[in-house]
Amino acid sequence: MRKYLINFFLWWYLVNAKDIYKSLVSNWALTLDSLNIVPMLRNLFVPLFQDYSWEGKIVAIPFRIFWVFFGLLFQLFYSIILAIVFIGYLLVPISPIGLIVINFFI
Repeated sequence: MRKYLINFFLWWYLVNAKDIYKSLVSNWALTLDSLNIVPMLRNLFVPLFQDYSWEGKIVAIPFRIFWVFFGLLFQLFYSIILAIVFIGYLLVPISPIGLIVINFFI
């Protein structure tokens, strides 16, 4: 029984945790690509839709600043959520042990 328990923890933390981490990082990168933050920053002073009139130049900068600000804010919250999910995933196997210890001393 002890061998199966050790194998479970090795599988959970070494094999499966790596796959979950890769999945979360891939999901984070997909969200970053979908929000289009990096191209908006790179083209901050380029007019929208190649409209080089003064209206196009005036509209482009606030629109892109707004997009980048809220995109970065969303990406930050999403990163925090993914970190909490990964930490929760790592704590799942040891939570029964923690509950047993807490109930033993209470």
